[in-house]
Amino acid sequence: MTITRSMLRNVAARVQRRHLLLNHPLDYLHNHVQQRASSTTATFPSPILFDYQTVSQNLTVSDAIESVEAAFSALARNEVDVPMPMHIGITETETAGPGDCHIKGGYVEGTPTFTVKLACVSFYNNLKLEPPLPAGSGIFIVVNALTGAPLAVFQENRFMTDLRTGAAGAVALKYCSTPEHSQTIGFIGCGAIARNMARAAAAVRPSFQGVAFAHDGAEEFALDMSNELGVEFVVAGSAEDLCSQSDVIF
Repeated sequence: MTITRSMLRNVAARVQRRHLLLNHPLDYLHNHVQQRASSTTATFPSPILFDYQTVSQNLTVSDAIESVEAAFSALARNEVDVPMPMHIGITETETAGPGDCHIKGGYVEGTPTFTVKLACVSFYNNLKLEPPLPAGSGIFIVVNALTGAPLAVFQENRFMTDLRTGAAGAVALKYCSTPEHSQTIGFIGCGAIARNMARAAAAVRPSFQGVAFAHDGAEEFALDMSNELGVEFVVAGSAEDLCSQSDVIF
């Protein structure tokens, strides 16, 4: 048997790889991944990132109503795969928490994309930071349903979630009431969700009258929504008073 230089080089390379694997496994894995990447003829492009400012300045609750209505219709036809949410509890320690993480997703049959949402909530220690941070955050990941490749990441921090909730209210108002029996709409609680509910209501019942009640912030809510939507809002003295005046209650 003739031993060639090529054979000696191959043996030396194998010995070197074995030495690296046994003594420096992380370096071996890094080199292995790089070699595999360089030998790949094609790869997925990086997903597009839409930051919070871009999302919040370009989307409104009216943009979401048609999509939410179509999703409800597909769900009624059993054309939607919506698995149970995944929950991760973050116990409070010196290096973490307290907080909760929810992972949700769904796919509407026949559509070119599906979406996975990661929402972090109840991180209340964020409020103690300087400067304080919100207690919740979140992203949406839109995935190509043909290739499985992530297409876009939306850093929405609950903004799109609140739009979806408001849009669902608009769909309910559209199909569960008539214009003549939804002239007065009440809002119990006057936070971010109520504002999107009011905007959504205006999209399907543009001439309604609003009634607001909350333990705090009802006057500001009524003034802001009246100015923004161009409809009359009044503040009720109690939840009971609101209910007695309202045709529809959010």
